Amino acid sequence: EYAGTIASAGQHLAAMLDDLADLEVVETPGFSTAKEPVDLADAATRAAGILGVRAHNRDTALVVEGERGTAVASAEFRRVLQILINLVGNAIAYAPASSTVTIAVSPAADNRVAVTVADEGPGVSPEQAARIFDKFERLGRDSDGGKGSGKDGGSGLGLYISRRLAEAMEGTLTVGSAPGGGALFTLELPVA
Repeated sequence: EYAGTIASAGQHLAAMLDDLADLEVVETPGFSTAKEPVDLADAATRAAGILGVRAHNRDTALVVEGERGTAVASAEFRRVLQILINLVGNAIAYAPASSTVTIAVSPAADNRVAVTVADEGPGVSPEQAARIFDKFERLGRDSDGGKGSGKDGGSGLGLYISRRLAEAMEGTLTVGSAPGGGALFTLELPVA
């Protein structure tokens, strides 16, 4: 039990250090990303695979919708994957156990493609949506006194970094309400 606690604390510390390193990178003047064809369905499937154990531990189903080849972005694969891992990880943490997180890929308007991550959690109020992408923002702790399922001790940098990465790839990252009331995050990128 002690070894498990120590390992968990080490993983938590490593994740926080990674966030701080990423923060330094995305805030560097002139930061840019590579441009390569990125199949969003492939990236979504890989993100779901990486987080499969975490989802299984919370009895959460990860569903990927969309065919490979139907939404190919001009972006940097590892940065798209980083954003999706953050979004899906948050969805798993904030949604109730025994729920579903849906990752859907589709073409979008104006020569863009999109991937959405929807959960069945409490959703995001307009007030929360206005600040959710701010640096060091942690809605799970602030909105309910730390009682929500999102009290994972994160740095409050994941969504901030994700939005900066999306913008560096000439894309957008937004939040809204999912059908049925959860949160819906949408990453839109230029089509390849």
